[in-house]
Amino acid sequence: METTGTDINNGDQIIQFSVVFVQNGKVIDSYSTYVNNGEEIPQEITKLTGISEKTIKNAPTFDQLAPIIYKKLKNTVFVAHNVNFDFPFLNNSLEQVGYPTLDNDAIDTVTLSQIFFPTLTSYRLSHLSSYFHILHDHPHSSFSDAKATADLLLIIYNKINSLPIDTIKSILEINLDLPQQTNDFIKSIYQEKLSKNNNALLSDDLVNVEGLILRKHQIKLNNNQEIDKKFPKTKHQKQLLLENKFKWRESQSKMMNLIYRNYTDSQKTTDNLLIEAPTGSGKTLGYLLPMAFIAAKGKPVVISTATIALQEQLSQILKYEINDYFGFNLNTSILKGKNHYIDLSRFVNNLVVNDDNKLSQFIKAQILVWLTETTTGDLDELHLPTEAAILKQISYQSGKNNFDNEFGEYDFLEWQKKKLQVSDMIVVNHNYLFKNAKKIHENLNTNPYLIIDEAHRLADVAFDSQKQSLWLGTIKLYTGRIKNDVFQTHNKNLMDIFDDDISLNNELKKIMKKIDEVFEVNSKLLNQFQQNFMHHLSNEQHEIGLKTTKLNKYFENVHNDLKKQFKLNEQIKKLLNQINIKISKSVQKWTASDYKIFLQFNDHVNHINNFITKVQNIVNQINVSSDSEVFWLNYSDDMDVNNVYLSLARFDTSSNLNKKIYRYFEPVVFTGSVLFTSKKSQYIYDQLDLHRSNTRMKRLKNSFDYAKQSQIVISKETPTPENYENDEYVNYLANSIQKLFEESPQPTLVLFNSMNLIKAVYERLNGNDNSYAVLASGISGGQEKIIKRFEANPNSIILGSNAFWEGIDFPKHYLKSIIIPRIPFPAPNNPIVKARASYLKKKKKNPFTSYSLPQAIMDIKQGIGRLIRNKQDYGTITILDNRIITKKYGKQIMKAIDNGVAPEVGSIEKIAKKNIEFLKQHHQK
Repeated sequence: METTGTDINNGDQIIQFSVVFVQNGKVIDSYSTYVNNGEEIPQEITKLTGISEKTIKNAPTFDQLAPIIYKKLKNTVFVAHNVNFDFPFLNNSLEQVGYPTLDNDAIDTVTLSQIFFPTLTSYRLSHLSSYFHILHDHPHSSFSDAKATADLLLIIYNKINSLPIDTIKSILEINLDLPQQTNDFIKSIYQEKLSKNNNALLSDDLVNVEGLILRKHQIKLNNNQEIDKKFPKTKHQKQLLLENKFKWRESQSKMMNLIYRNYTDSQKTTDNLLIEAPTGSGKTLGYLLPMAFIAAKGKPVVISTATIALQEQLSQILKYEINDYFGFNLNTSILKGKNHYIDLSRFVNNLVVNDDNKLSQFIKAQILVWLTETTTGDLDELHLPTEAAILKQISYQSGKNNFDNEFGEYDFLEWQKKKLQVSDMIVVNHNYLFKNAKKIHENLNTNPYLIIDEAHRLADVAFDSQKQSLWLGTIKLYTGRIKNDVFQTHNKNLMDIFDDDISLNNELKKIMKKIDEVFEVNSKLLNQFQQNFMHHLSNEQHEIGLKTTKLNKYFENVHNDLKKQFKLNEQIKKLLNQINIKISKSVQKWTASDYKIFLQFNDHVNHINNFITKVQNIVNQINVSSDSEVFWLNYSDDMDVNNVYLSLARFDTSSNLNKKIYRYFEPVVFTGSVLFTSKKSQYIYDQLDLHRSNTRMKRLKNSFDYAKQSQIVISKETPTPENYENDEYVNYLANSIQKLFEESPQPTLVLFNSMNLIKAVYERLNGNDNSYAVLASGISGGQEKIIKRFEANPNSIILGSNAFWEGIDFPKHYLKSIIIPRIPFPAPNNPIVKARASYLKKKKKNPFTSYSLPQAIMDIKQGIGRLIRNKQDYGTITILDNRIITKKYGKQIMKAIDNGVAPEVGSIEKIAKKNIEFLKQHHQK
C-alpha cells in the first residue's frame, strides 16, 4: 500500500492498494488500484511514490473498493514488508467504511529477512530486491512492492527450508516476539521438514558440536607455487595485465616497481620504504599487486591499516581483484581483537537464558543461522548495533572465561591460529599490530613482510592503545549489583537457588564477605584520593593533569590498604572459580533462569576483579623518574569521586615502535596519501620511529589538476580569541558559514577540532529560520547516520568533528565545499597536550614546531583531501582563520597545502562571490 502518511488517526489515507497472490510457490493472481478519497497528497509523498493528485483523479474511493479488497483477502495469509504498519492501517481503513476487520494470519518479511539473512547491511525492500535480483522497477509503487514482497517470501521460505532442522528447532525454542503470526510461519516449515523424517541428516559442510550446528572448518592448502606468474616490470606488461578493468597510472607503476625491487633485487640492500601516494594514485593496488607476486613465493605478508572498516575493504580487494581477477590463489586472514569474535561456550550458556530483552533474543536467532555460514566467527559480519547488551555476553573478553571451552578445534580463536599458519595475506589493524606483532611472528614462525597503510595514524593508534582508564565508581556500582543478584526480594536470587546446597551456600557467603571487605577498603581509598586531588578542582574544566610524583606519594601513603585490596581480589577470583566448578558439576540441576543469574553474578564480580587488577598494574608500573608518563582526571560537576575517571598514557610509544613491531618483520613499507609536511620534515620519521639511514623516501606525483579543480579562499579578519567562550568569534563563524552557504547552496562540510565550538556554532545556526539542514557531530547522531542524511539532502551542512577530517568518502562529485573555521592546533589547556609539551621540551625539542604545527598541517591536508577524490571532482576550500596569512608559520602551512592553487584573501562577502564564480564555471562545463 501507498498512503499519504503513517497515522490513520490523523487523517492519512490509502492512495494505492496492490496485492499479489501466491500459492504452492507460484504467483497465481494480482490486483492493483489507485484510491481517491479526495485528500491532498503531500509533496514528499509524491516525490517518494510518484503518485500525485493528478494520478488518482479518476480513481474510485476506498468505500467503493472495500467490498473487492475484503473479498479478495478473506481466507488468505496477509504478507507485507513491515506488516505491523500495513495490516492495521488496512483494517482501520475497512472499519472507517463499515467493514469488519480482517482476522487473517499475517507474516512480516522484514523480520524474517533479518533472521534468515543475518549478514546483510540493509533490509529495505529495494535493497533486498537488488541483492536477490528481484525485479523491482518502481520502489514505493505498491504493485511493484507487492510483487517484490511475494518473490522475497519465496526466497525466505527456501532459505528456512534449507537450514538444518536442529537450527530451526533452536530458533523456535527462543520464543521470539515477532510481528503477528510470523513465528507460526517458521514453525510450519519446521513441522513440514519434521514430517519428512530425513532432515536430521546434516550436509557435508556442516557439523553438530555441543548442540550447535556449525560450518565445518576446512584448511585451504597453499598451492601458489603452481601459479607461474612473473611480475610485470615494463609499462607494456602492466598495461596488458591491467587492461579491461584498471587504467595504467604512472604513479602506481612507480610504486609497484619500487616495492617489488626492494624485496627481490639481490644487488641492493632491502630498506624500509616510506611512500606518500596521494589520492588518485592507485595506492592500494600499488602495494597489493607486487606483494601478491612476492607472497606467492611462500613468505606471508601482513598488511596493517587504520580501521576495521578499511580491513574489510582490503579483504574484498584481495578476494575479488587479486585472487579472482589477477588469478592468484592466496589465502587471506583478517585478524582483530578477541572481543570481535563469538565465544561459542558463552553463547551456548546464554542461549538457554531468556533475559527478557527482545533485541538479545532476536540476535540469538540471527546467530544460530549465521553459525551455519560463517568461517571466521567474526561478529562484525552481522552488523549488529554496538549498544546491544548481548555482544559483551557472547564475545571473548579479556581474562579467563568462566566456563571450560568444550568446542576444541571449533573454537574460533583456536581455528584462527590454525588458519594463520597457512595464510599468505594477513590483514590487521594498527591497534592489533601494536599489541600482537610478536604473537604474529611466533605463530608464523618467520619474519613476514609488513605493509603499513595509513601509516600516519600508527603513532596515534599506538598511543591510544596503551592508554589505561579507571572509573573510580566501579566497585560501588558493581557491589550494589552483586548484592541484588544474591539478595533481591522482587525476583529469584542466588541465596534461593543455593538454598538446598550447603556447599554452594557456604562458598557464596564467603565471597560476599570478601566483597564487603573490598567495598570498605575502596571507600577508604577513595576518601583519601578525594582529599589529595579534588579539593581544589574547578567546575569549569572537568579535566586536569596529575603529577606522577604526587600520585605515587598517594600510593605510598595507602600502601597497606592497596596490599589488602589486591589480596582480597585474588581470594575473590578463587572463590568465584570454585562456585563455577560446582555449578558446572550439577548441570541438570539448574534452570535457564538460574543460569541467567549465574552469568550476571559472574559478570558483576569480574568487573570488580578487572578494576582492582588495573589499579594493581598502574601501581606496579608507575615510574616517577619517567618523563613519558601522563596522568589526568576527568570529573563531573557534582565533584563526586565515584564519577571520576583516572587515566594514564605514555608518550614514548613512537620511540618504541621498532621494539614493539618492526623487529618481528622484514624491512617495512609505510604508505599513505598524506605523510609529509615538507620536503625535509623530520616529523613523520619521529612519529614512526624511523631513521633516514635505512629508510628510502618517495613522494609520488599528484594525478589531479588542483589549480583547475579547486579554489582556496582565506578570510582576512578573524575575531580573537578563537574559542567557544568568545561570543563575537562564535557569531563570526556562524554568520560566515550561513552566508557562504546561502549565497551558493552546495553540500558543505565544515571541519572543526573542538566539540564545544561545534555545539556553540550549531546552536547559533539552528536557532535561525533556515531552509537547509544543519547536521552536527555529537548532536545529530553518529557519523554514519549524519553521512546518510547528508547524502540524502544536498541542501545541508555538516559540522564535523575530528573523525570527519579523514577516512570518509562521499558519493562521486557530491561534496562541493569544505570550510575550515580554524587551524586545527590541539587545545593548549588539555592535560595531555601540556604533558606532551613538557615531554618534548625535556627531549630538547620545540613542542610547536616538532609536533603541533606538523600535526595541524597533516590534518588540514587530510581534510582538504575529502574534496577532490577523482579527476571529475571540483569544489572550494574556505579557511576562516587569518593566522594562516598573518603568522610566520602560516607560510609553512600554505606551502604544504599549495598543490599549485594560489589562495585568494578577502572579506566573507568577497569569498562568497569568488566561490559563486568558481562553481558557476564548473557547472557550465
